Amino acid sequence: MLAIAVFGSALFTFALFGSARLMAEDKTDESTKVTATVTLPKELASFTDRTLELRLYEYDPLLADVGADLVEKISKDPFSHSEGKATELKIEIGAKGKVKPRRRYYLTTFVLDGDSRTHLGEKDGKPGLCQVISDGHPRKVKIVVRSVR
Repeated sequence: MLAIAVFGSALFTFALFGSARLMAEDKTDESTKVTATVTLPKELASFTDRTLELRLYEYDPLLADVGADLVEKISKDPFSHSEGKATELKIEIGAKGKVKPRRRYYLTTFVLDGDSRTHLGEKDGKPGLCQVISDGHPRKVKIVVRSVR
């Protein structure tokens, strides 16, 4: 029981002060700027007149019942892709925001047809949350877009 209490206390301390490590390692940039290289593979079917949307969110990992706050949203439209040739864009987002202590950040990437999501972007082409900036996560990410299943 004592081991569980000690482990729980250590875990809480890490969660509480983990983002302070970011400030110590990256004092040169306190902004929430993230650079995303978005790639649509050549195998992806062609489309036209869509919208590429990136959103940078901030959240408090200690508050499970509170939604994330939008830091910045970028939309590129009209957006198109041609099968047979990879489409690649470099996009910067969040440069005006400031990193806040004890906060975490993540990026979402979607291709929209009106209000419908037709494609989604994944960090390094792998499923999961695209965490950025804090807690040792990078400011530069590679996003690979795939069709929504």
